[in-house]
Amino acid sequence: MTRTECTATHIFSLGIGAVTNLKHVLELILPFFNEFANLANIVFFLPVLKKNIYPHHDTLLKLSFDIIALSGICLNVATHTEHTTSWRKGLFKGIVYLVGAFALPNLYMDIILSYFTENKFVKLLIGIIVIYILEVLIHKAICIHDSYIDARDSYTG
Repeated sequence: MTRTECTATHIFSLGIGAVTNLKHVLELILPFFNEFANLANIVFFLPVLKKNIYPHHDTLLKLSFDIIALSGICLNVATHTEHTTSWRKGLFKGIVYLVGAFALPNLYMDIILSYFTENKFVKLLIGIIVIYILEVLIHKAICIHDSYIDARDSYTG
C-alpha cells in the first residue's frame, strides 16, 4: 500500500476521498453487503413488513446476500494483489476481510445490537458504527501487514 493509504486520515475516512469510480465504491460497500441486509432486516423488514430477508439459516435470499459480500471480498483481493503485485498481501487482505467483514459480524452483530437497545433506529445507528469500526480495523491491519512485508522484502532484497 502507498504511504497515503495508511495515513490516519485515509484510514478513518475509509479512503472516501480516493473513490473515483464504481469499482472503488463496490470495494468499499460490497464486503459488508450481507450486514447491510441484516441491518435492513432488523430495522425495517422484520418489524414493519414482517418479512425475514436475512434469517440466520440458509435460504436462497440469504445466500444471495452472502455471495454478493464474498464477491466484494474477492474484488478487494484481486485489486490489492494487482496493485501491490504481491500474492501474500492479497491473500492477507482476503483473510482479514473474511474474518472482519463476514465471520465476526455474522456471529456477533445481533448480539451487539440487542445488548444496547430494542429501538430499531438506534440499532441501525449502532450497526453502522460497528461496520465502520470493523472497516477501520481491517484497513489498519492490512497497512501493518503490508508495511511488514515491504520492510522484510527491502531487508532481504
